[in-house]
Amino acid sequence: MESKVKIERKNLLETLHEMANDGAECISQLQTAFMYNSGRPLSGMREKAEAYVNEAGHLSIMLKEAAQQDQSLEPYVPVPEHLQAVWKQIARLTERVERKVLDRVLFSDRAVDETMFLLQRLTEILRPTAEMILARNRFLSRYIEESQASIEKSADEYATLHENRLSSGECVPAASPLYIAILDSIKSIAWHTKDIATTLGK
Repeated sequence: MESKVKIERKNLLETLHEMANDGAECISQLQTAFMYNSGRPLSGMREKAEAYVNEAGHLSIMLKEAAQQDQSLEPYVPVPEHLQAVWKQIARLTERVERKVLDRVLFSDRAVDETMFLLQRLTEILRPTAEMILARNRFLSRYIEESQASIEKSADEYATLHENRLSSGECVPAASPLYIAILDSIKSIAWHTKDIATTLGK
């Protein structure tokens, strides 16, 4: 029979894994909503994000207490705060995609392609990050760190290209603040995901 400490450790890590994995699922739903300009895939997402933000706060307290009895949990102590930040940004992304849909804001073809590419890259680092919570892996950690750097570099380049398109009239002014805000949220999610991987990859 498993000891109480082992059971608690298992439950905590499985909850963190679910939180990260659900983040990847929600990013995929955001992709669908963005691609088809439909709010339907976003139904209930803000409520889910709010619930996870609250749960992350409780998990942070529980992990700090559990780590005092089980030192192997020490690397996981910062993880809930990073996941909380990820879910806050998912909520913001949801609001921005909803606004794009409701206000019928038109993005240029390039902006659509760039956004879809970056959202896909987010799912590709969130899923292995979820797996790292259950099985720490230095190879995955390096992959996530390198991918985050690539996402940030691409997002910065896209922001510059967007300014050029805006100047030339290819992008409409109404789309500009939404597009830049989406890029910022994507960069933030990637950064917090990388920090989880770096911590667990040591």
